[in-house]
Amino acid sequence: MRLPLLFSTMLLLSAGSASAADLYLKYKLYALSLPIGSGVLNVNVNDGSYSLSADGQTAAFGRLVSDGKGKVKAAGNVRDLTLSPASYALDLKSTDETGTVAMTMRAGKVDTVAVNPPQDRMKERIKVTAAHLKNVLDPLSAALLPAPKSLSQESCNRSLRIYDGKERYDVHLSYKSRRAAKTSDGRFKGEVLVCGVRYEPVAGHRPKRKSIQELASNTSMEVWLAPVGNKPYLVPLRASITLPFGSLVVQAEKYKLSK
Repeated sequence: MRLPLLFSTMLLLSAGSASAADLYLKYKLYALSLPIGSGVLNVNVNDGSYSLSADGQTAAFGRLVSDGKGKVKAAGNVRDLTLSPASYALDLKSTDETGTVAMTMRAGKVDTVAVNPPQDRMKERIKVTAAHLKNVLDPLSAALLPAPKSLSQESCNRSLRIYDGKERYDVHLSYKSRRAAKTSDGRFKGEVLVCGVRYEPVAGHRPKRKSIQELASNTSMEVWLAPVGNKPYLVPLRASITLPFGSLVVQAEKYKLSK
């Protein structure tokens, strides 16, 4: 099963140790309220640059989630609260899929992509063109949302153009509400934005694939966005989706600011 935006990334994350980061988040993944994985996300951002990193694994849960582990990192520049990704790297090993993606970007445009092993069934996929690779974010950079108006409705209402080295898709966020939230370690306690999430496949996918069709029509996805301390950025505190078998939830358990 493929999930968009950070939800897909967080499904790969696993417990790890905190590194020197502006913000350290530790997540747990639940299926039907049962813990089947955990993860960490390290976020660094200042006036001129940003970087994010994560690593981890998931435990098998029927046919929905497989045993897997991976590492992912992204970095780039910041100008006027606009992220400009420069590099993205994913190393994934699972019972369903194993491989690496290395990508370089400049001014929102993809420069180079190396995918190993290469994608299969290319004749069944919608071709990714040069136009698709402009003004895009990598999946991990999409986890860090510039928000000069903090928890306002405008911070939710946006569309993200994402390319993961294989597929181009859009993620549409829409405001639902504001609510109180807290992490179990007590280090975050405050309001978050609750945003609806809609996935729109653009290119690189197989349009006849059932999982793609179901995901594109799913209206249950939502993400809770929390501030990165007093900086003008938001990150996911919680992500969820309802599927025919039940729910999948990724929930932050720890929230640690270094300053």
